[in-house]
Amino acid sequence: YRIVTSMFLHFSFEHILMNMLSLFIFGKIVEAIIGSWRMLTVYFIAGLFGNFVSLSFNTTTISVGASGAIFGLIGSIFAMMYVSKTFNKKMLGQLLIALVILVGVSLFMSNINIVAHIGGFIGGLLITLIGYYYKVNRNIFWILLIGMLVIFIALQIRIFTIKEDNIYNKLIKDDMTSGNYDNAQNIVKQTINKNYADDQTYYLSGMIMATINSKSEGMTEWERGLRMFPKSGLLNFELAIANRSLNDDEKALKYVRKALNADPKNTDYINLEKELTKSNESKNK
Repeated sequence: YRIVTSMFLHFSFEHILMNMLSLFIFGKIVEAIIGSWRMLTVYFIAGLFGNFVSLSFNTTTISVGASGAIFGLIGSIFAMMYVSKTFNKKMLGQLLIALVILVGVSLFMSNINIVAHIGGFIGGLLITLIGYYYKVNRNIFWILLIGMLVIFIALQIRIFTIKEDNIYNKLIKDDMTSGNYDNAQNIVKQTINKNYADDQTYYLSGMIMATINSKSEGMTEWERGLRMFPKSGLLNFELAIANRSLNDDEKALKYVRKALNADPKNTDYINLEKELTKSNESKNK
């Protein structure tokens, strides 16, 4: 449902103001040519298409706003200019100036999802051409429709086959990097409470606790994470490092071997296991 609802959410007043101004300009043009309902259809399909493209290529960012749908309206205008041949140079110039201003302002705003803009533009362009050629040339209509479906299926395959990134972990890391540990802890709690946590979430949580409280509290958090993700190489390795720093090489060896079971080719795990094995052997002599 977020694919749909994200089109109605905005980060700030400036964000929604810019989008509503753009919608007023480009929406009026499209509505005047094809009518309200067709304009609404182009708007939603382009917005969804832009969101699917964004979801396929921007795996570590939060994306909200109507920009993809608005760029879909711009794509629709270009499609109508192509098929109608009725737009004069003055109208084309005005459209290009408005587009340049929109893109220019966007470049100076933070958190701009260019991928969604491009996807929305393509979606609006294609759906408008599909609607036009349905009436005038069924052969071209089927070519465009099949082409759009192929792109859509390819996007779905990419979405469900690429390695999933936990965006909440990225937000936690960003706050840790800037020294905002209180906010990082709040995001950790929300991530765990909403069942979005993975082993890296618990690793980061342990790092926060080890930094602002004590190493023992950090280790407790990593052990808590291991109860949820017992095969985590990351958590087992971190506990191996922590126990090694406490001169408990026997326990450290146990953890690093579990980490190796999870990822046998990891060179860090292999090197630590060799060091700890030698250390334990020398102690037992």
